[in-house]
Amino acid sequence: MTGKKTINARYGRKENLLADFTRNGPRGVLFIETGRRLELAEQVLVVIEFPADKRSFRLHGKVIARRRSSRESLPPGTHVEFPADENHTLQLVLDCVEGKEIDFIDRRGKRMSCSFVVSYRSDEDFVREFAEDIGEGGTFIRTENIFAVGTEVECRLKPPGYLMGLKLKGRVAWVKKTGRPKGMGVEFIFQSGRQRKKVREVVEKLVSEQTRQVKEKMKEIREADRFR
Repeated sequence: MTGKKTINARYGRKENLLADFTRNGPRGVLFIETGRRLELAEQVLVVIEFPADKRSFRLHGKVIARRRSSRESLPPGTHVEFPADENHTLQLVLDCVEGKEIDFIDRRGKRMSCSFVVSYRSDEDFVREFAEDIGEGGTFIRTENIFAVGTEVECRLKPPGYLMGLKLKGRVAWVKKTGRPKGMGVEFIFQSGRQRKKVREVVEKLVSEQTRQVKEKMKEIREADRFR
């Protein structure tokens, strides 16, 4: 969990976002209509949604200004500034608004944050990196060795508890060259329904394990409180 307050910005018409968006040097600033009370300099998570396209984007930013409702009937809201390391995601948002063709990983399935060793191959070159999260559709690999979008790769994933690991074909769907962590989003190319099912089982096992750990931690906290 991020711990930050979440602000939802929904746009029935994508072009409406452009009226609320400005640039502040290398940073982007978006005005979001909201009646929520937010503090200046507060860190927030902004979820930009385009319901008609069934697309959403998540960006981290901070509150730099607030506006209350006025006599001119201007709606209340807040100005959120996005740092330079969010420029990649921000550019995806703007490209989506302009109707450009964008290559996305389908994230409708469960996606689980985790850390495990992953090997991937491209042009006969094997390297080992760390995957930050995995879902039924793909994985994000933290790495400085970033391939171009569209590059086909062979992934060997070895999550906790798996002796042999999983061997999958994939394709680089997007990259993050700035900020931390750097890396690339790899979309899985399944060779069979059985392979897809195997990845689903991996994700479900990771979700189950984290849920178990959270419950055990909460139980320990409750028991500790009883004896204070």
